[in-house]
Amino acid sequence: MSATAIWLCSEPVFAMRFMNARTILRGLSLGEEGKIVLIAALIQFVNIMDFMMVMPLGPDIAKVLPVTNSDIGIICGCYTLAVSFSGILCAGFLDRFDRKSVALAAVAGLSLSTVATTLAQSLLGLIFCRILAGMFGGPAAAIALTITTDAVPPQRRGRALAIVMGTFSVSAIVALPFGLELARLGSWTCPFYVISAVGALVFAVIAATMPSMTGHRARAAKTAGRFGALLREKAHCMALAMFGSSKISSFLIITNISAFYQFNRDFPREQLGTLYFAAGIVSLVAVQIAGRLNDKVGPIPLNLATTALLGLFIADGFMHPSISSLLVVFVMFSALVCMRDVSAAAEGSKLPQPHERGAFMSLAASVQHLGNGLGALLSSAILTTADSGALVGMTTVAGLSIVLALVQPAVLVWLAQSGGKELLPRPAGRGAGR
Repeated sequence: MSATAIWLCSEPVFAMRFMNARTILRGLSLGEEGKIVLIAALIQFVNIMDFMMVMPLGPDIAKVLPVTNSDIGIICGCYTLAVSFSGILCAGFLDRFDRKSVALAAVAGLSLSTVATTLAQSLLGLIFCRILAGMFGGPAAAIALTITTDAVPPQRRGRALAIVMGTFSVSAIVALPFGLELARLGSWTCPFYVISAVGALVFAVIAATMPSMTGHRARAAKTAGRFGALLREKAHCMALAMFGSSKISSFLIITNISAFYQFNRDFPREQLGTLYFAAGIVSLVAVQIAGRLNDKVGPIPLNLATTALLGLFIADGFMHPSISSLLVVFVMFSALVCMRDVSAAAEGSKLPQPHERGAFMSLAASVQHLGNGLGALLSSAILTTADSGALVGMTTVAGLSIVLALVQPAVLVWLAQSGGKELLPRPAGRGAGR
């Protein structure tokens, strides 16, 4: 392990991976508000684990099932398109139900369909099982963000969303290295059994501790069938374009990192878990910093800086032999993607009215997963697999990723110029509330 990774592991923030609630929720109310944020984080953790696991396991799956490294983008793309489709279906009626009931149904379905993935014996079988899992992943992603924005007031929402979105980092720190080791010592199916078991535990936690959340239903009933009204707002459409383009940009790269590192950069398979572990630690710290910066100075300065740095590391890591080490490129890419998304999510959540929020968050989650799927499928269309297993065409994929990454800060600037003054830099101590 590099000196950088050793230093990171020695820092006090390393203990955050054990999810001490009082430490993580500092600055939030520790009553019902803190409980809801933790439940949302658990839902998102299971969802992210299920979603992320296929990508680093791609080369392992290719050794057992009749698939190639470039097929992994198709598998991941079909999953995320299913998430998008299910989210759009749910957006029209999500606000009509108790948030607790939606959370229970989404987690139960996700856990059961994850078990079904282990039964796949072919490319088509794997695609079918991942589509089934994706049909529950859309509502799970939407409800996690919805209950957070319902429970937390705007002035603290950036930090709350950073906690929920920080599950990406926790998954990279804990779940992915553990899953990769399970697959290396046993079979590629082992991690999916564990994900399903964790999902069952989260289901029990929701059933036992989550309060009923029905305050939104009175107004939602009056606005049922007005889902199209969300899309008639130009600001909503621009925010959705921001979410989608950002995910296409990221998943052009993310889907193929494991295969690219192993077969194009000769990175050892046995060290892949350490790579995700180090990236997760840095991302977990970075996403909490981003939440606080977003609340204090506004999203535009944060987003412009992180987008510029992201472009530099994509160019360095994937368009030519890297100047930086593979570890540094991977860690910085992961951290910067997470930091950019915090500012976009916090500002996007302010656009809808409370009675529209479930529908908008479901639609936003669907658009993000649509972007994930399009990015994965587009990378598969561009890339080919050499006889050695190496991916051919990564320079084109990386260049396209950089171009699409520029959409997010451009939309934030447009929103600010269109009247969203809260997007501009703020004096220290001023609230972010709307």
